[in-house]
Amino acid sequence: MEITEKSNRRKTGLIILSMSLFMFSPILTHLIGYKIPMFENLGLSSGTFASAIAWILAIVLTVSYVTYTFKVVPFVYQKQREISLFKMVGLLTIVGGILEEVVFRRWLMDLLMKLGYGAAIQIIVSGLVFGLIHISWGLFSKEKQFLKGAFIATTFLGFGLAIVYIVGNRNIGPCIIAHSIINIVIEPWLMLAAISKTWKLKEE
Repeated sequence: MEITEKSNRRKTGLIILSMSLFMFSPILTHLIGYKIPMFENLGLSSGTFASAIAWILAIVLTVSYVTYTFKVVPFVYQKQREISLFKMVGLLTIVGGILEEVVFRRWLMDLLMKLGYGAAIQIIVSGLVFGLIHISWGLFSKEKQFLKGAFIATTFLGFGLAIVYIVGNRNIGPCIIAHSIINIVIEPWLMLAAISKTWKLKEE
């Protein structure tokens, strides 16, 4: 492995570790006893599962988004066969799947509902804010095309997760699982592709 590639992996790994520790802090606070209402009943325990249709939609969304990412960023697909410490570090991205769903779906959409906005507005706002936050992918690559692609793709993912949340009668469980799987499969490689500027490379 070349020095530059090792450096890019180290940089990406540190970013993932830093982001995961930051996002885990409110979850840890909740777990040690300082209860945060948003983290109560995540829909993953017995008797709190969402309807079957919500889980089916979550599965379809997950498979579709991962497949789309493999197609538009071949580097991410190419690296799926790799077994490495870097890939293990990528497992930390599950934290983002939990926290982001609690914030962008449960907190934001429920807030909009309390303010009197209907499901359509909740879905649109949740998706757009989700996409804007993920513009950071483009900032890593410093390329407008990647920034634009990251915004569009994550905005539509946000729309999809918001729909799953509504269909599941505002049960956050399917959204957390879908988002976490997507993160584990593509996020570390997508971030590495942005930093190393290998996102355009085709599989040999």
